[in-house]
Amino acid sequence: MPTGGSTVDIEGVSLLVTRAQSGDVAAFEQLLLRMHGPLRQYVNKLAGAAAADDILQEVAFNVFRRIGHLREPRVFMAWAFRIATRAAFVHLQKAKQWRELENDPEVARSLATSLSEREGLQLDFLKLVGRASPASRAVLLLHYQQHLSIEEAAAILDIPVGTAKSRLSYGIAAIRKYVKEKQENE
Repeated sequence: MPTGGSTVDIEGVSLLVTRAQSGDVAAFEQLLLRMHGPLRQYVNKLAGAAAADDILQEVAFNVFRRIGHLREPRVFMAWAFRIATRAAFVHLQKAKQWRELENDPEVARSLATSLSEREGLQLDFLKLVGRASPASRAVLLLHYQQHLSIEEAAAILDIPVGTAKSRLSYGIAAIRKYVKEKQENE
């Protein structure tokens, strides 16, 4: 899975998972190091930087607690993203944070260009992703930030592919609506 221009060594991760499942603490620490960067980037955009440390701590604890139940070591990263998604959603539900994001002046300042062309969306799109609902935001981030296919995003979120496509579409529509309203008010 691509993460920030590099790919994850699936065979290396699989070996570390197998070792961690057998009680190798050093292997588990290596897994934490490998998953930290991509998960932090994802959680920052999904739930906000202020909550990321707490969410990632919960993710690390849940990975530690459940790694023995992971049957296929090759899907470790997708499995970790699923745990992170669930932890972030729980946090968002408790904090009602998505409502606060709608009024975040930093998000409004980040609007620099129009989102009319899909190819030119990515950087501005990631800055505006907070305009989408948390469910749509998760699909948007997995697809655009982590460069996963819709099918992979659906698997991570444990939802049907059609639902992932709908959430992606709703998220893009919410962002476009915001951009259009912002341009009309300028």
